[in-house]
Amino acid sequence: MQKKVIALAIAAMTSGAALAQSNVTIYGTVDMGYLHRGGANGAVPTTKGQNDIQGNSAQSSIGFKGVEDLGNGLKAVFDLQYRINADTNTGLAQAGHQYVGLTGGFGTAVAGYLDGLRYGIYGKYTPAGNYSVGNFASMTTQYDRAANAVAYISPSFAGFTLILAHATNTQVNEGGFRALRSPSGGGNDGDDRLYSINLVYANGPLSVDLDYETTKAVGISDSRLYVATAGASYDFGVVKVSGLYDVIKGDPNSLIGGRAPAGLNLGGTAGTPSQEYDRRNWQLGVTVPFGATKVLASYGKVQDKILSDADASKWSVGARYALSKRTELYADYAHIHNERNAAYLINPMGNNSGTSVGVHGVDIGIKHSF
Repeated sequence: MQKKVIALAIAAMTSGAALAQSNVTIYGTVDMGYLHRGGANGAVPTTKGQNDIQGNSAQSSIGFKGVEDLGNGLKAVFDLQYRINADTNTGLAQAGHQYVGLTGGFGTAVAGYLDGLRYGIYGKYTPAGNYSVGNFASMTTQYDRAANAVAYISPSFAGFTLILAHATNTQVNEGGFRALRSPSGGGNDGDDRLYSINLVYANGPLSVDLDYETTKAVGISDSRLYVATAGASYDFGVVKVSGLYDVIKGDPNSLIGGRAPAGLNLGGTAGTPSQEYDRRNWQLGVTVPFGATKVLASYGKVQDKILSDADASKWSVGARYALSKRTELYADYAHIHNERNAAYLINPMGNNSGTSVGVHGVDIGIKHSF
């Protein structure tokens, strides 16, 4: 269940390192560590604890990105990223983001399989990011990538950047969900179309994101999902404070047969809303640097406005120790408290592609980027 809604400042407008050259850059991440999860509360039944050796604080991946100078300030850019499961030797397990486009004085325009805007905000304003047991994204409805997508990133003006994105079907090829969403339909019936707008402000220690997104299943009435998200952080030097808040609402048919639009993960409750979808998510976090070490802490809550006794909260603490600019050690602990009808589980992958087990978890490992 991995879909992401489209974020991309395209590595800060495809990154200065890439734009300074005309060749292809190979990059990636390798993460490996120990993971333990277990415990029960709320609607989560008692089960045996689970121990794993796997990547926890990041998705292992390899990528190829490049740029061609076309003259007159115009450049062609591309990025092809592939995820790797280094613990099981399954090689290039699946694609990360993949796009090609143009960048210049007008901004940047790209098309392909794109990173999610809202998912990116969660990673930006959560101290642990979107991985490790301390992530908060796995507690919420998320697109981590959107297929069949296009995006425009404006030039920065007085600290402001605007990102517009659209996907004609967030999961697979257009028309790929006719049988699931509209058995008697044809053409693009059932396709989950996404529209996103993200306003970013960055000025010194202050960062703010405002994002609005909506999805609509083609050919199905009352099937729209609405999401509004705000995130902010301020770096005081001795401590960085961050937070986010969002609202998710769905029309009566935004859940069809117990499903969210296009298989979007709604997770976390023992029952299924029969008429609509309405949740609030918020989190606060701090990051405290001590030389090569960073201490992380966060607390967040999911509030279900439809089901009773279905709220849940999650707190986490963690640390990162930089052995170099590219290699770090990490350790995290997190605990989820579920109300009687809530069933949220620990998942170190914020996009829900990993397994969800138990209500408390600990990870420890090493991450290297190249």
